Formats: sequence, C-alpha cells, structure tokens
Amino acid sequence: MKIYQILILLIVGSGLNLPSVSMKAKKDTSEISYSASHSLHDWTGVNKDVNAVIVLDDTGNTIQKVAVSAMVSGFDSQNSSRDSHALEVLESLKYPKVQFVSTSISQQNEELDVKGNLTFHGVTKPVQFKAIAKKKDKGLEVEGEIPVSLEAYNVERPSFMLVKTEDTIKINFHLEFYP
Repeated sequence: MKIYQILILLIVGSGLNLPSVSMKAKKDTSEISYSASHSLHDWTGVNKDVNAVIVLDDTGNTIQKVAVSAMVSGFDSQNSSRDSHALEVLESLKYPKVQFVSTSISQQNEELDVKGNLTFHGVTKPVQFKAIAKKKDKGLEVEGEIPVSLEAYNVERPSFMLVKTEDTIKINFHLEFYP
C-alpha cells in the first residue's frame, strides 16, 4: 500500500493542477516482461508483481501520467540458474527495482506516445515509446514495449560460451487499471 501512496504523490505532486482520476494496476492481470537474445537462444522473464498507478483527466478519457515499479528479483525466466545469474549481473541487492515515471503522454484515440524516465540498475535515462490503451469494462488496459540498451544502463552483458547476449532487451508490459 505504501508504494501506491508514494507513486500517487510522485504523479500528482509533479505540477498537475487539473481534476483527475487515479487507478492502480490490478495485480492478478498485470505483468512486465523482458526479452533477451543470445546467438544460441532467446528467452523471456516475466514479473507478475507490478505496482503501477495511472492518472486520467476528470473525464476518464485521457491519460495524463503513469508510474510503474517492479522488483528485479520478481522476474522469472523459467530457468533458476539464469535468473540467479541475472540477479548478480544486475546487482539486485544494490539496485532492487526497475521504475518508470512518465513526463508527458500524448494520446490519439487508443495510441499513446509516452515520454518519461526509466530507472534501471541505478541509472535514470529518458525514454520514449509507443503504447496502446483500450477501455476494458470499467477500467483501462495498456500495452507496449520499451527497447533498452543494457550498456546504456551500465549493465555488463551476460555471456554464454564466451559469447555475450545482445545489448538490447525489450521490456514489454500489459497493465490493467481499475478504479
């Protein structure tokens, strides 16, 4: 509960003066995943313990802000050895979270152009990506993908059989928000 209060303060306290509606992500249907590649194989790690808050305008039709946070240790690639090595490489005890906070969102129907700051491995960098937002029941479903360079975030690329993984990983997200 405390993380939601912090995320809401972070979003609302950022200078937004319009009436708004905030919703948090539903835990059992939201997830973040990463996809990585090596010359011998590709894999995906999934985290289903995502904390996220979205702020809509007072009509509930336009997304104004979003903040997302997940523990690095929560990603599961279905290979405990690989996950253990990833925690070492990512220094998860020192940098336990991956976080995103939007700085601007432009919305054209269901299409979003999102700008914000991604904090990963203790490094915060501006990112921009496309996403899709669809109304679902009384809530909102948001999906998208963020390409991330490991080297840009000072992450030493893991290697297998003396060959390093590709530098770019893809962070995919499926978030469902309800009032």
